[in-house]
Amino acid sequence: MTSVAVDPTDETEGQGRRAVKAARTRAGIEAAALRLFREQGFEATTVEQIAREAEIAPRTFFRYFPSKDAVLFGDLGNELEYVREALNARGSGEHPMRALATSMLDAAERMEADREQHLMRAELLQVLESTGQYEMYLMRQRWMQDMTELVAEHIGTDASCDPRPGAWSMTMISCFGSAMHAWLTRRDGTPLREILVEVLDSACDGLSQAALKAHES
Repeated sequence: MTSVAVDPTDETEGQGRRAVKAARTRAGIEAAALRLFREQGFEATTVEQIAREAEIAPRTFFRYFPSKDAVLFGDLGNELEYVREALNARGSGEHPMRALATSMLDAAERMEADREQHLMRAELLQVLESTGQYEMYLMRQRWMQDMTELVAEHIGTDASCDPRPGAWSMTMISCFGSAMHAWLTRRDGTPLREILVEVLDSACDGLSQAALKAHES
């Protein structure tokens, strides 16, 4: 029996096509969900309705998102994996904030092509926040806590008594949030990554001067 050699190029191209298809399906689910959230409200929208709107089976929805909340609020588990990878990729001598910046700059590039969807999501979140939805607070707190614990684990410390991981995480999340807000409200076409770099530069300069002042006191 003659074995058939597999061309690595064909395998790589196949993986690339699958990745593109998966990204397209995920984007389609997000677009369908956000349309329904805007038209009939977040609470009134079901996963089954989202699946029907996106022309997929409900089980396909759950391959991409654990719940409808993850579509609106963001898949924190997925984003935290990017943060974990960035932390693990850095040398032990590098500051964790450098790794956090890397993961957020990468996120900014991923988000650039979907500005309109992110704008729609921001508007929906603003409505939920204005109506006192407690989930908004919980999601923000969870994102902060999870990132803090991830950073603490990376440097081998206890976040409950070491304030540094929380301070680093809060700083980076605030920088990203400020850049994101500017990106969505501006109309000059400035890329999110470029805005984030400006915010990080400004924050680093301010923190450096604040630290110098503290040492002078």
